[in-house]
Amino acid sequence: MSWETMFSSNLDADDAAAYGRLVSNLRAAQDRVAAMRFDRETVDGLADDLAAWTERLEPLAGPESEQTNGRVPSLPVRGHAMVPELRVTSAGGGRVDGTVTFGRWFMGGGMAAHGGAVALLFDEALGILASASAKAITRTAYLRTDFRALTPIDTALGVSAWIDRVEDRKIFVRGEIRHGSVVCAEADALFLRLRPDQGLGRRTDG
Repeated sequence: MSWETMFSSNLDADDAAAYGRLVSNLRAAQDRVAAMRFDRETVDGLADDLAAWTERLEPLAGPESEQTNGRVPSLPVRGHAMVPELRVTSAGGGRVDGTVTFGRWFMGGGMAAHGGAVALLFDEALGILASASAKAITRTAYLRTDFRALTPIDTALGVSAWIDRVEDRKIFVRGEIRHGSVVCAEADALFLRLRPDQGLGRRTDG
């Protein structure tokens, strides 16, 4: 599978928009769950609703090459429901700039984004940039995140990622998240361009 195929499910524009609406509503529901006060009647009803969702979705499960999640290039973060929604404002020349708002779902405490959510966003932004630069599937070799200040939730933040250098199969990428002039977090990472014989990469069984 090529990197273009891996990241694209080839939906037409109308179907892509429909899937984007599903993901948007799911994100909103997650934020509401994270912010809710406990109410037993609501919890019981929602649990039943989600069980019905699971039953309805089960027949649609398929292999990775046929899934839609994370494979709609026209949507922010390819419509990947797990990843904070990065909206790209400019791209080119080995650099991507955009904005992200961490919702309540991604809060760690103190109305600040969870450190793991910050690293998740970096892995997505830097990884996609590395794959686009390599025109091949890449894997994260390391991702180091330095937290410089609290990363607020429910606030539009600036995100930048850029290629630092390329050494054969090694693609070194850097990035930062900013709240105005304040740098909230920085990252540097190494991604490896997979060889054709590696396909999507080897996994450890068991």
